[in-house]
Amino acid sequence: MFEREFDFFDKVTSISGVLFPLPKEERRAGIKRELVKLTIPGDDLYLPTATNKLVRGIQLDSGIPLQSAAKVPIMITFNVVDRDGSPNDVKPQACIFKVGDDCRQDVLALQVIALLRDIFEAVGLNLYLFPYGVLPTGPERGIIEVVPNTRSRNQMGETTDGGLLEIFQQDYGPVGSPSFEAAREMFMISSAGYAVASLLLQPKDRHNGNLLFDSYGRLVHIDFGFILEISPGGNMGFESAHFKLSHEMTQLLDPSGTMKSDTWNQFLRLCVKGYLAGRRHMNGIVTTVQLMVDSGLPCFSRGEPIANLRKRFHPEMNEREAANFMVRTCVDAYNKWTTAGYDLIQYLQQGIEK
Repeated sequence: MFEREFDFFDKVTSISGVLFPLPKEERRAGIKRELVKLTIPGDDLYLPTATNKLVRGIQLDSGIPLQSAAKVPIMITFNVVDRDGSPNDVKPQACIFKVGDDCRQDVLALQVIALLRDIFEAVGLNLYLFPYGVLPTGPERGIIEVVPNTRSRNQMGETTDGGLLEIFQQDYGPVGSPSFEAAREMFMISSAGYAVASLLLQPKDRHNGNLLFDSYGRLVHIDFGFILEISPGGNMGFESAHFKLSHEMTQLLDPSGTMKSDTWNQFLRLCVKGYLAGRRHMNGIVTTVQLMVDSGLPCFSRGEPIANLRKRFHPEMNEREAANFMVRTCVDAYNKWTTAGYDLIQYLQQGIEK
């Protein structure tokens, strides 16, 4: 069974090598030609990123080449059923097949995010995190689960000239309507969850291609190629805020723009509660990261990542002091100029919407 499993998904991953010599405009058709050659090898084939999802088919027209690289990453949508569910309840699930990236670092970051999600749930905190599935399948090869029902902020910018406030009104109705306020709350609880996770993990390269929004308005961070002590551009450390809180994000979280609105205070309370909950499990989180110190992952290549991770929990502080620290962290991140500057650089260099 495992030989069939590995052989099938190795063939899917290898499609990117077939695409590389082709002109960009022919690559999508090239994916379909290769997918047609594949057959599902039995009823027990499962998605490597989610072993509870059994593959029942491939959507042959779904293949998308994501970028030009040494081998072209591709996104493919499968028809899947839950292992313990109805065989007739077929749903789509997309996966990205990457070559040339060490996906193990993403796994490490997402393990910490999953730990935080479980901590929040255990204490009854209404904070949202989505630790999607990533599976390294070989040296610089891996499969990444596509977060369902999401668009990147960059994709959203291609369809409208407005900021998040305008996009949310376009999608959910006018400010003050029940649907808009429900979406704003979803954005708030997810932003607070990722604020805590970002403070601890220090993910960089937070451009608008790496920020997703689902159909409920919730924020999801993806791509953890730069965490802990490393950052893009030869570790210039340009993104100096502990987490991204751009002007358009503050427009949703703080409508008054004064840091005195009810929604901003609610956001602060959620961030503080999430941080305090995480501090109580500091040793477990630090140990999870420390286990990978000798792995050769880039995030351990400079500085003192474990010591600095522990420092960000501020174990020397009491709870009131730690709460005040988290409030200061949020205020510091509020529309920080380096956040806008990094988005501008990504727009000028990569064409990513700012």
